[in-house]
Amino acid sequence: MSLVVPFAGSDADLDALVTRLAAVRLGPDDEVIVADNRAGAHSRPLGPRVRLHAADGVPSPGFARNRGAAAARGEWLVFIDADTEPYPDLLEAYFGPGADPRVGVLAGGIVDVLGPGHAGTAARHAVARGQMHETVTLNRPAFPYAQSANVAVRASAFRAVGGFGENIRAGEDADLCFRLAAAGWALQSRPEARVAHRARPTLAGSLRQLVDHGSGAAWCERRHPGSFPAAGAAAFTARIARQVGAALAALRAGDCERAGFALLEIIGAFAFALGRRVPNRPRWRPRP
Repeated sequence: MSLVVPFAGSDADLDALVTRLAAVRLGPDDEVIVADNRAGAHSRPLGPRVRLHAADGVPSPGFARNRGAAAARGEWLVFIDADTEPYPDLLEAYFGPGADPRVGVLAGGIVDVLGPGHAGTAARHAVARGQMHETVTLNRPAFPYAQSANVAVRASAFRAVGGFGENIRAGEDADLCFRLAAAGWALQSRPEARVAHRARPTLAGSLRQLVDHGSGAAWCERRHPGSFPAAGAAAFTARIARQVGAALAALRAGDCERAGFALLEIIGAFAFALGRRVPNRPRWRPRP
């Protein structure tokens, strides 16, 4: 199996990532590839069984994952995000039960947690809401998908459909799953194969993420009609009204935390709606 992680942080972030990856138990044929999406990246070993692979073309997670996958040898490609902490038994939990030959995607579990020293209202709201929990996308009535924060894809199926979209900054995981489903591959849940996902520590970071998600949703809707239809004006207004009512009720009860969470739901709804109007292009970074 090949564990592939896209990366675009600082050198200190890279050191911390390598430490987290070292906790994952590997079988004799398993490997770990960190796809370095920073400008001027160079391939090199990071440890006995972890290697850094240069992926410095398009500054997007899809591009980095594709370059890491191209260098991988495993029958299955396990993708996790660099801001997650994989559980030591991640690969064992994914593949201990085996997978039906018709299954092309395994959706791993995602546990929302607070990062060290990050206990702001936005982060607490994300954890309380289970914002990244795998069931948020798996239990959709139509167009379910696995999140790229923790997903395993059969390498042959991945390559047959062309991998992740590269020239986008969001929605590439949904798009990949929709194309795999159209090609006849099944999706199966593996909640025991878990990673911990650290909530965005600031409100600005949370809103930026929601804008990206809105942009990716609108892009997917154009590519896969019906996958992410925009909420109508009446439905959107009703949603905002419910949250305003929840905030007022919480304030009357003296529950400032719950009132703050309702306010964040309102702000988040507007951020996501705004994101639907933002082009889903990578954020280009200047070369050093």
